Amino acid sequence: MVEVPESIAASARARIRETAEERSRVLQAVRAGQPLEAEEERSRKIERFQAVTGVNQQQAENLADYADPASLGLADEARLGAERIQGRTTDFVGVSFLELARNAANAVARVVFRNGQPLGSGFMISDQLFLTNNHVIASREDCRELLIEFNRELGTDRRPKPVTQFALDPARFFATNPEDDLDFTVVAVGERVRGSADLDSFGCCPLLATDDKHILGEFVNVIQHPDGDYKQVVLRENLLVARLDTVLHYLADTQPGSSGSPVFNDQWEVIALHHWGEPFREIELPNGQPVQREVNEGIRISAIVRSLKERLSMIDATEQQLLALALDAHRRRPASTKPEQSGAAPGPEPERPATSPHQPQIAADGSVTWTIPLEISVRLAGAVAPTGAAHPATNGHVAPVPEQDSAAPEAIRIDRNYANRGGYDPNFLPGHRVCLPALSAKQQQEAARKLSSAADEDPYELTYEHFSIVMHAGRRMAFFTAANLDGATWININRETGEPREAAEAREVWFDDPRIAADAQCDQSLYDRQQPRRVFDRGHLVRRQDPTWGTNASAKRANADTFHFTNCTPQESQFNQSSQYWQGIEEYVLDNAKAERLRVSVFTGPVFADDDPLYRDVHVPRKFWKIVARVEDGVLLATALLADQSERIQQLPERLSEGFDDTSEVRQFQTTVREIERLTGLDFGPLRDHDTFQPGEQEAMQPIRHVRSFRTIYLDRPDNRT
Repeated sequence: MVEVPESIAASARARIRETAEERSRVLQAVRAGQPLEAEEERSRKIERFQAVTGVNQQQAENLADYADPASLGLADEARLGAERIQGRTTDFVGVSFLELARNAANAVARVVFRNGQPLGSGFMISDQLFLTNNHVIASREDCRELLIEFNRELGTDRRPKPVTQFALDPARFFATNPEDDLDFTVVAVGERVRGSADLDSFGCCPLLATDDKHILGEFVNVIQHPDGDYKQVVLRENLLVARLDTVLHYLADTQPGSSGSPVFNDQWEVIALHHWGEPFREIELPNGQPVQREVNEGIRISAIVRSLKERLSMIDATEQQLLALALDAHRRRPASTKPEQSGAAPGPEPERPATSPHQPQIAADGSVTWTIPLEISVRLAGAVAPTGAAHPATNGHVAPVPEQDSAAPEAIRIDRNYANRGGYDPNFLPGHRVCLPALSAKQQQEAARKLSSAADEDPYELTYEHFSIVMHAGRRMAFFTAANLDGATWININRETGEPREAAEAREVWFDDPRIAADAQCDQSLYDRQQPRRVFDRGHLVRRQDPTWGTNASAKRANADTFHFTNCTPQESQFNQSSQYWQGIEEYVLDNAKAERLRVSVFTGPVFADDDPLYRDVHVPRKFWKIVARVEDGVLLATALLADQSERIQQLPERLSEGFDDTSEVRQFQTTVREIERLTGLDFGPLRDHDTFQPGEQEAMQPIRHVRSFRTIYLDRPDNRT
């Protein structure tokens, strides 16, 4: 087994002595049944309550002051989560705790020499990158002699599982930091050298740099290979007792060989990379008797992320892309990354068979056993063994996110080979070139740049199948989307199966875009656990049906591409249902054969205003715009619409009551391209001169007019109106 260098051990012991007072204070608070008092940073406590329960800031502040969760309307896991943090019911966790633990354990591997001698532990942080300590893998040269080994654990039959080993590929990616308070190495995984499992079947544990993952006095969990032996889980009752800028201290049983192990909170989010631990003699209050404690030190994940981000500008484009995938996780929880097809994108893990050893097994005496890989048996009153019918399987990807992850997800698979996307075609409309709207100089500074782009490539344009998007990095939403629609070859994609067929409703799963930074786009956390009821939906800008034309393969890829968070904005839940004119104008145009060769180009986006209301960490746009361009009788025409959800979001979700059921109409207007330019700052070039709405005296020269039906929208040239 690898020996922790004395320089690291000595520095860790010094930090342990440095945090003695904080450690004592935390232990006193926990013993007194008030673990909240262990954490002195009130803002961190508030953020932690919000992350675990989904409550708003005011409710989180009340919980931090020991308000009864039930009195705030919290129920089920949200209530139990709040009570655990407060110290009321520390022993209760949801069953998802066990399944998430299984997912986390899958990603943990043993580092071994090629002769099989164990060295340490580590875990996957993406489908291609592996994280461990620098004192486990110190250099590129070390990688030549090492392998990583998955499934070194006992199965439910107490027999060893078949292992799979992979070589390391430092030529593709290698980053390390030998500093005693960082001590990490990230390396790419190479070819399989033993076993039959694919690398992506083991999943990964995302790296998150947020401040809402822990507070002092909470429990932590460690998955490790102690003494290089079979994989083990150190569950709960392991207190987080101190925090410094780059390290955490926690009380847990670890042994040599645990170096490089992930340290998790109770939601199985990685909070630290374990790198040192030994019995530490100290004075425990209140009796003052000397005791031995197993004090451990782990490198904070936020410190590792910070260090890795500093390297982005110093590595080549290929390495940037690999690192961006690891730092751009769209999930907070560990999960499978195995794709369904070659070239397909990571998606939710499919359901396991009912006989999977990772599912609860009900015995004849009514006992229920889960394997994680520890066996935990609980006798359930009245439980009986199943007869005849198979025990129903549960989804392998489990997280407390009912909106996105709990039900069977739709069959969307993102093709991550973005080089095969042509994006928006400016020459799509016959006889006319309609370019992307131009950003102002200020907007170019605000736009999200691609992490890697060729010299002759637009650094802002994200190309998808038949559409493109340019993102506002600060607002984390699109400046605009631009899509081409071909009604002549349009294909309806079944929303549930992802195949060409009659469309059907299903639960939606959305994906990040790894080509831009994670903090330049929203993610699922914006929409999760809305209280007291769901108010904001994930609203498509490019409609799912619009770019699904051409071949079956192209239509499927386009359908999936619309489920990127770059194409998503928070829209009030009734907005999608009631904004029919703004939403369906392109379909109305195609259905009525107004466009020559049934071709349409559509530009869509939000109106960003300085006073847009703040929800969580995102300012919610009040208005959305759309411009539909097509050719009729050789003439280019542009029709502009606005939709305004202001009245529906005067009250944000934090202040909504259970009885809020306002059915007020979403205000929709026809307007001009010039007015859209004024509102957005975008430049649509010659398109502004081909507007179908040129207000006259009957509109009192106003740049907008209220739309109450499709029949009231001016679609023709002004000189053709009767």
